[in-house]
Amino acid sequence: TFDNLAPLATYLGKPGDPSKGGVPFAEYMRRQELHAASEKAAMLDTVHFIERANRLYGYDNFICDTSGSIVEVVDPDNPHDPVLSAVCAHLLPIWIEGTDDHAQELIRRFKADPKPMYYQAEFLRAAWDEYRLESGEAEETVDPDAFVTWTFARALAHRRPRYAAIAKNWGLTVQADEIGRVRNAADFEDLVSSALEMRG
Repeated sequence: TFDNLAPLATYLGKPGDPSKGGVPFAEYMRRQELHAASEKAAMLDTVHFIERANRLYGYDNFICDTSGSIVEVVDPDNPHDPVLSAVCAHLLPIWIEGTDDHAQELIRRFKADPKPMYYQAEFLRAAWDEYRLESGEAEETVDPDAFVTWTFARALAHRRPRYAAIAKNWGLTVQADEIGRVRNAADFEDLVSSALEMRG
């Protein structure tokens, strides 16, 4: 459901020791590819939801809170990227740029309640190989929870320049502490207007 992503996280699973709930890495990669296709389809569905929200409820404004994994399924430097081209015809992408403290808080939350994540295949294979090299573990003995937490922390750094590229080429950037001060629609509109003015 919109409010409960646990079934998706359970399906995606975690690679590693089957006695700790892990799945073989090859199976994890297969499920990751299905997740990538779903991420793209969900973003392309946004236009349908915008039209529906207006038709059924009279909503003139629409905020799409994307998953963080959007950066893994688009090419922000390609002016013809099919997902970004379709979405940006209707929406203005806004990167909420956080600090190192925000990143640490995201890692803490992920440890407590892992969310479904999509990683680019090349990044994920490199992370898997590096983790096993550092830990000295075989595929079937890797602690699944330890691996996904370790990988999530690296993914934040991996994704940062991709978020920045989407903001630069397709949208704009606001700071996380600025978003934290937004209390209503007027505050949000003022923040976006200011960011647009600064961007020129």
